[in-house]
Amino acid sequence: MADKSYLNLPAAFPVGIRRNNPGNLKKGKLVAYPGLTDRNDTGRGPQFYAFKTMAYGMRAMIALVLSRIVKQGCTTIAKLGPKYTNPKVDDTAYWVKLVGQFSGINPNAILTTDHDTMKKLVLAIARKECGPFPRHENGKTATIDGQDFEDGWALLQTPAPLA
Repeated sequence: MADKSYLNLPAAFPVGIRRNNPGNLKKGKLVAYPGLTDRNDTGRGPQFYAFKTMAYGMRAMIALVLSRIVKQGCTTIAKLGPKYTNPKVDDTAYWVKLVGQFSGINPNAILTTDHDTMKKLVLAIARKECGPFPRHENGKTATIDGQDFEDGWALLQTPAPLA
């Protein structure tokens, strides 16, 4: 597993990259995601979680999407969109359209929680939230890719250590 981290990237990069949070998960109810850090990145974005590594941010995103599908009944991208986005800021219909397009999954198709479907879905959401990859800014490069998903998936599958 890679220990890839983008916490020190310049503010020109999207907040989801700078905070190792590819899903742009916002702080809200206290969720004790593994790998959280209090470290601030450059630029805006204090309302978003920050993770020690991209793998932990990906793990949190996978866990959230799985929870929305299994526990909240968001069984299609069309149903997931309104729960994942903030209607005050986001164009939910556009989000649904792009995530469907990027994932190759019909927005009204029933989602399964198998590895391959989750990989397509989560990477599509990351692309929608953080933009296309790789990103090049100020002589630096950042990317979110299939290996990041695999690292996050592996963390999700590993039981948490006892205190």
